[in-house]
Amino acid sequence: MDKKIPAKVLLFGEHTILRGASALAAPLWARYSQWETGGTAAQQAGLMGLAAYLEEHFPEAFDLKQFREDLAAGYYLDSNIPVGYGLGSSGAVCVAVYTTYVTPKGEAQLASEGAKAFFAQMESFFHGTSSGTDPLISYLQQAIRLLPDGGFQKETIPSLPAGWKLFLLDTGKARQTAPLVNYFTQRFDEEEDFRNAVRTHWMAPNNEAIDALLTGELETLWQHFRQISQFQIDHLPPMVLPSVEAVWQAGLASDHYLLKICGAGGGGYCLGLSSDWQKTQDELKDWGLLGI
Repeated sequence: MDKKIPAKVLLFGEHTILRGASALAAPLWARYSQWETGGTAAQQAGLMGLAAYLEEHFPEAFDLKQFREDLAAGYYLDSNIPVGYGLGSSGAVCVAVYTTYVTPKGEAQLASEGAKAFFAQMESFFHGTSSGTDPLISYLQQAIRLLPDGGFQKETIPSLPAGWKLFLLDTGKARQTAPLVNYFTQRFDEEEDFRNAVRTHWMAPNNEAIDALLTGELETLWQHFRQISQFQIDHLPPMVLPSVEAVWQAGLASDHYLLKICGAGGGGYCLGLSSDWQKTQDELKDWGLLGI
């Protein structure tokens, strides 16, 4: 039970996948969940609730007797995945439970339904509804391109050359996804000018940036990442915290690094792209940075 289950990070496609753009997500191994012993009742409470949910919705898919016995013996999921940061903390829990306690019937069910649909139902314990994307990435442990029709395809992200780095900047504040999704979808659906601007200055650069990253075209990646960064700080005030506005604008001005929202925005992490990682670390020395 010592296997690490990685978090997930959404690199591109935040919000816009809801309206026709593609998205790119990848496992984040610097943040993970792992089974440990010596858990407290509070640490195990959620897992006991999950066991009851699985008994109701997946009666033969998991060895729930063993699951409950292990919990009684003190097993719990130790995790350094922050909650409210969009890194798939609950998705990692689902995958940890699946890989440890799945039965042959559960494996057959996943194969029949598809991993995304299976995990969507499983993760619904935490969120009420789920797309299944977060646990899917933790399960596959591979980057995937999410398609607007709900499908996906596996991708391999090439290594960036020396000095270049994708990174996360910690805003220091957790966020709630639903209000930000509602803000975006309402404006997109009701405001024609906003809708046209999103399509031209966010969705189109988003799709181009995904292609550029996957093919290693760094100048093109930088160009489109910059377009996204500028659009978001100009047009999405709830998604860019006031505390990061100055450092966001400094990146656009210096052209050493660029920032954009990561996931819902409004807190959590910002996603950054640096063309001079050492200089970027010096310029952002007062912020928590995590290289990807």
